[in-house]
Amino acid sequence: MEITWYGHSCFRLTERSMATVVTDPYDHSSIGYDSLKLKADIVTVSHDADGHNNTSAVKGTSHVITGPGEFEIGGVFITGVQTNGHGKKDDSELRNTLYVFDYDGITVAHLGDLDKVLTQTEVEALGTVNVALVRLAAEAV
Repeated sequence: MEITWYGHSCFRLTERSMATVVTDPYDHSSIGYDSLKLKADIVTVSHDADGHNNTSAVKGTSHVITGPGEFEIGGVFITGVQTNGHGKKDDSELRNTLYVFDYDGITVAHLGDLDKVLTQTEVEALGTVNVALVRLAAEAV
């Protein structure tokens, strides 16, 4: 398996004879990284923001996943788990979807724009994770 980080919360996961996944493609003009020149079968979006939802930057995409659920595409099992992304208690709370990708028994979790500790229920929904892809907020550095 090959995992490549492109900046911010954008990763590409590839494995021979299985679907390629790109997570959270960003809009380079608002994030400040180089523009993306990627190709993938699947794109996942953790939430609707410029740093996470520029699906048009990824060519060849046949599936875009933007929320929770269970999916099987190109030999990859994907589970999206909804989280409360920014800790607000009212209905205006921004949501975050984290994704777990199962590549024939190797599991990779992409936490998206998570900025709070997961609840026990959310942790249990992840199952066993072999690799965690985490974006560290600039103010935490």
